[in-house]
Amino acid sequence: MQSMHTAKAIQYEPGGDTLRIRTVEAAPQAAPAMRDVQLALDPAGFLVAVQFDGEPARPGIALGPASAVASWVPARVLAMESGEVLVTMAAKRVRGGERSPYVPWAIYPETP
Repeated sequence: MQSMHTAKAIQYEPGGDTLRIRTVEAAPQAAPAMRDVQLALDPAGFLVAVQFDGEPARPGIALGPASAVASWVPARVLAMESGEVLVTMAAKRVRGGERSPYVPWAIYPETP
């Protein structure tokens, strides 16, 4: 398994159904790019980790403990210049619209 950076915050953006992941240790890059990844999910379908395919030198992102992983799902994410990672179709893929049990300081839009 790749080395892992720790997620410090996640933000669900309902307008684009996107989950934005910010890490403690950013892995910046020259320009935004789509990356092939494996999404680690717990038994309830919440995101536990993101592991980059074919990029062993690039650290993955851990949101929760490895012991919580129940399955791995292939996906493509947008890796930003800042080191943030955006997961699209997040509500269906990783329960992005719900509070994560692994990142309690998650940032969510206010709901009426």
